[in-house]
Amino acid sequence: MLDDLSYDMWTAVLEQAEVALSASEAHGVMTGLACAGILDDASAIAALGANENDAELSDALESARRHLADTLAAAELGLEPLLPDEERPAVQRSRALTEWCQGFVAGFYFHDRDKEAGDYPEVVGEALADIGDLAEASGTVNDSDLAEIVEYLRVAVQLIYEEVAN
Repeated sequence: MLDDLSYDMWTAVLEQAEVALSASEAHGVMTGLACAGILDDASAIAALGANENDAELSDALESARRHLADTLAAAELGLEPLLPDEERPAVQRSRALTEWCQGFVAGFYFHDRDKEAGDYPEVVGEALADIGDLAEASGTVNDSDLAEIVEYLRVAVQLIYEEVAN
């Protein structure tokens, strides 16, 4: 089982499995699925567009789902969107944050594409709309703004999880 949930490890596993998503987007998908209450192998593999027979990817997904479930269930705002290391250029980290948000939205609505943010309690709908807006954002943000956005995402995702998945 793979317990290293680093950006570089995920990039390698996804490339090996020929998954077209970036590590950040794939982590966003997994997080969105978890917040929607979906934590099964088949959904994760389908949402990533992956081959269900890839043992290394299946092990990595199992480890990621377990980690996400534990982190979200702890309700301590421990979730960290999977982004490149801080040593990487801001443009790369900004792009990865946008991809993470795109993945989150795709994962959250994966099984119920007819739902919209307005179909949830107001606070959840606002958080989903904000994440959707971030998913459509373009441009580079500086490191301090990036840190603030990540902190907002941590709170928003935890709120969505507590309201929807529980």
